[in-house]
Amino acid sequence: METWFPHPGDIDFREEIKSALFGVAVGDALGVPVEFESRHSLSKDPVTDMKGFGTYHLPAGTWSDDSSLTFCLAEALTQEFDMNTIGQNFVRWYYQNFWTPRGKVFDIGITTQQAVSRLAKGIKPELAGGFEENENGNGSLMRILPLLFLSD
Repeated sequence: METWFPHPGDIDFREEIKSALFGVAVGDALGVPVEFESRHSLSKDPVTDMKGFGTYHLPAGTWSDDSSLTFCLAEALTQEFDMNTIGQNFVRWYYQNFWTPRGKVFDIGITTQQAVSRLAKGIKPELAGGFEENENGNGSLMRILPLLFLSD
């Protein structure tokens, strides 16, 4: 049985987990207002602090789907490892605004949207993603941090 927090007697990583999750949200919130900006544009106006509005016209400190889905995964891992629980947290995020920063989903990649829609229709999590070469977005790589702390 795998759980999110270490077993009794193991090292307690709660502070490291909190720090990692805060780091995800802060880094994401720094990038949200400048998403899709060119390198040239950013060199003229670099990100040095939280900015508001920008790409999605949202207040400073707003994180994106990447942090939200990271938090959905982290929460699911507080229980026994179950792909269905993870998938249902993703469905809750998309359809019920679970773990959103402002109570509304504002950004979702096509690959993620398609996979979450399949989950909502009852497709098993291991079959919900795309199988074609062009259906491999990078979103999953941005959201796997909680797996680092998974213990068995």
